[in-house]
Amino acid sequence: MRKIIVLLLILLVLAAGALLIHHQQPVAVSGSGCVDIPASPDYLSTNKEADAIAAIDNAHAQEDLPPLRLPANYYRLEPPQQQFILLNLERTDRGLQPLEMDATLSQMALGYSRQLFNLHFFSHTSPISGTFTDRMENNPATALQYSLAAENLAGNPVAGAGPIYEYMYDDSAESCGHRLNILDPKLTLVGINWVRGGQYGSISAQEFLASAGWNLHSHPPPDTIAPYVVTGQPLLEGSNLSCRTLVGDNVGVVRITWFLDRFGNQPYLGPTLTLDVSHLSPGRHTLVVYVVDGALNYSMASCTFIVKP
Repeated sequence: MRKIIVLLLILLVLAAGALLIHHQQPVAVSGSGCVDIPASPDYLSTNKEADAIAAIDNAHAQEDLPPLRLPANYYRLEPPQQQFILLNLERTDRGLQPLEMDATLSQMALGYSRQLFNLHFFSHTSPISGTFTDRMENNPATALQYSLAAENLAGNPVAGAGPIYEYMYDDSAESCGHRLNILDPKLTLVGINWVRGGQYGSISAQEFLASAGWNLHSHPPPDTIAPYVVTGQPLLEGSNLSCRTLVGDNVGVVRITWFLDRFGNQPYLGPTLTLDVSHLSPGRHTLVVYVVDGALNYSMASCTFIVKP
């Protein structure tokens, strides 16, 4: 009896040790887990695409997934094509259907990446084109044509594999929302694009969509033409200043946003701005107007006026 008790105590100690070891070496659980895996090798210190690929392979091994099977020309591709290959490998290695690349969504990803880069913000809500839902609903090429949509954004010095590692294995700060988008079996289409440079080294966007069963996405040619915009001469009557902008676009303008003196100040929406200047300091002031179309192409114009003492 004593031997049986001793044996049971030994088994309990071993089980506790196994649990302790498991918690000291956490890995992301395939599909729904949300635990970061430290990148090995640390591609963020070397800024090398090959190191980011090796880090993904290491993470795959910890999830009992096979190493990446890359096409022979992978390292000669542009970052959007590299990301597309990698996110589909993440899906197919888990038994999910691959996504189809969509030119309309890729153009939207390019337009939004440019906004993030040029206007120096990083958010799913844009000061000039609104929320993600606004952007999907304001584009005639996507409005009413989807049952589900999602967006991933990344700033990463390794523009191809870096965002994929960030989305899939370093996403606990976002509750693994990026990872869940990539692995959502209901999504069927994706658009990916990027811009080089800035504080992150690159900025990229992934736009996901599932066609609505009642109105299938028609895959129209992407709209690549930016709107045309000019402003009229500001008119000051008493303390009220008014200014009108003239805009045009091959498809249609969806949002016109004014800022006074500095981008990011309180915005004013609409083609005509009426402003009470009685609270402004004397001197020269600048109005900047941004015009955005549904594909997230945008243009800007500015004008100045003087408030007298």
